[in-house]
Amino acid sequence: MLEKSEALTPDLCTTIVVETTPHPNKFHGPDQLLKDLGITGDPAAQVHKAGIISELAKIGHTIDAADISTGPAVEVGDCSFSVLSNAK
Repeated sequence: MLEKSEALTPDLCTTIVVETTPHPNKFHGPDQLLKDLGITGDPAAQVHKAGIISELAKIGHTIDAADISTGPAVEVGDCSFSVLSNAK
């Protein structure tokens, strides 16, 4: 999906957040709740976090799962901001 050592930007973080959901094709904007993209509960949120961590690792970044804000009531933009703010 991404190149190694790619600089994190808000758009890239949003792409990672959306593409690691079960239904990325349903994305329409950063104010959309993650439940609309298939993050329907804690099990899905844990899988989502793992996907984000995996995609970040591919481009040379790390993040603690506890620092990723995800869940059915979380907006895409808020999740993306948590990734941008906390990834190293």
